[in-house]
Amino acid sequence: MKAVNQKVIVIVGPTSSGKTKLAVRLARRFGGEIVSADSRQVYRGMDIGTGKDLQDYAIKQIANRESRIVTIPYHLIDVVSPKQQFTVADYQHRAYRAIDDILSRGRLPIVCGGTGLYITVLTEGYVLPKSQIANRKSPFGAAQGDLKFTERLQIARRKLSPLSLPPLLSRLKKIDPETYRVIDKKNRRRVQRALEIFYLTGRPKSEQPGKQKPPYRFLLLGIAVPKTTLHRRIHRRLLQRLDQGMIAEISRLHRQGVSWKKLESFGLEYRWVAQYLQKKIIREQLAAGLEKAIQQFSKRQMTWFKRDKTIRWITTAGQAAAAARRFISSE
Repeated sequence: MKAVNQKVIVIVGPTSSGKTKLAVRLARRFGGEIVSADSRQVYRGMDIGTGKDLQDYAIKQIANRESRIVTIPYHLIDVVSPKQQFTVADYQHRAYRAIDDILSRGRLPIVCGGTGLYITVLTEGYVLPKSQIANRKSPFGAAQGDLKFTERLQIARRKLSPLSLPPLLSRLKKIDPETYRVIDKKNRRRVQRALEIFYLTGRPKSEQPGKQKPPYRFLLLGIAVPKTTLHRRIHRRLLQRLDQGMIAEISRLHRQGVSWKKLESFGLEYRWVAQYLQKKIIREQLAAGLEKAIQQFSKRQMTWFKRDKTIRWITTAGQAAAAARRFISSE
């Protein structure tokens, strides 16, 4: 492909900032398809708690005085069971494959999400061998030449999986203090994910030397929202999710075989609701505690993204569209 066609727009920002709506708007305007960069939306059945909001991808088009509903194509949503493990390498390889597919059809890939680690490994090209997805059935398979890496993976998982959160945090603080500073210290899954990078590559995530810039040109757009406005949106969105049946959704996942431990590892909504369903907290603690936790999470997201000086921060959809238009038309 020509270099001019190797362009990818990336939309980032904190939770409840309006990333999906903006991505859909740009996709409609510029002929794009959306690649999710959300570490929880990859799981099937985790809809309300992750805020998939799939209805936002449906838009009305009018042609010849007739209107019809068209769904903007999206990728890396509902791709695995929550009983399965989905690693950073899984995401990276699937995302690159989705981007290549979109580009091959002359469309514009628009990456959209708030998982900072996913965005980083995608845009900076951390070398995460495909065989990191070993130990379970996968469409990627495992190359014979990756045997040594597979062995390292097995050793790493044997070491990390039995450990509770405090010793994992202790290891991360010692191994990678920079990542420890910004990571969600209540989310065991994310802590283990950061440690995996060290065990699998030999270097902490914040000092990864093995980068291979992907063959794309990225435009990174960050949505800046005033703190008071963001907190108001978080409050409103949480109430909506509770009204939509988030508690019932998580209860159903447990009945379908997803353990409480696994549900809590997904963090935020799943951790708090799982604790409520186990009668560890009462309903009032659930709502108040979860809202505060989401606010704190949004702050950590911004801390992560603000380290990336290539992100262009915008406050309106018009600014995003103008930046996208210049980017697409540039040589």
